[in-house]
Amino acid sequence: MGMAQDDETTVGPAPAEPAELGSSTGYLLARLGMESRRRWARMLLEHGFTPHHYGMLMTLDQIGPASQQHLSRLVGIDPRNASPVLDQLEQRHLVERNPNPTDRRRHAVSLTSAGRVTLTELRHAADAVEQAMLGGLGDAERRCLHQTLTKLFVDLTEDGDS
Repeated sequence: MGMAQDDETTVGPAPAEPAELGSSTGYLLARLGMESRRRWARMLLEHGFTPHHYGMLMTLDQIGPASQQHLSRLVGIDPRNASPVLDQLEQRHLVERNPNPTDRRRHAVSLTSAGRVTLTELRHAADAVEQAMLGGLGDAERRCLHQTLTKLFVDLTEDGDS
């Protein structure tokens, strides 16, 4: 008579997570963050972009023309890695580099009109991802969640822990 074995190759439903994990707010935030990032990155990839591309476009839209170094700090990219990201955006005619009028050694990066159109399309796609993630919440719950997350984010960044 053979004994039943635990075989890792057995196909079947994934085991349920231990209940204690679901009672940990930090764990839930981490898991939801991972899932949100996965969905968001997949949406960007479907449009031929990375989160760094999106961050650059969003930042330029909000602050206007800026130096590559300033942009990289705001987006959280090592300045050495910002150049290839901007090169790719420039090749797609979404940003342009012009000499900085106050410092000829530097360039000011700015969003083009095609970049604005693309950013609008990406925002709509990102809204669809968010809608899918938060579809189970009502409007008041979404506002409450957003306010809570914003408070946590501000508190963390003011403490310098980000």
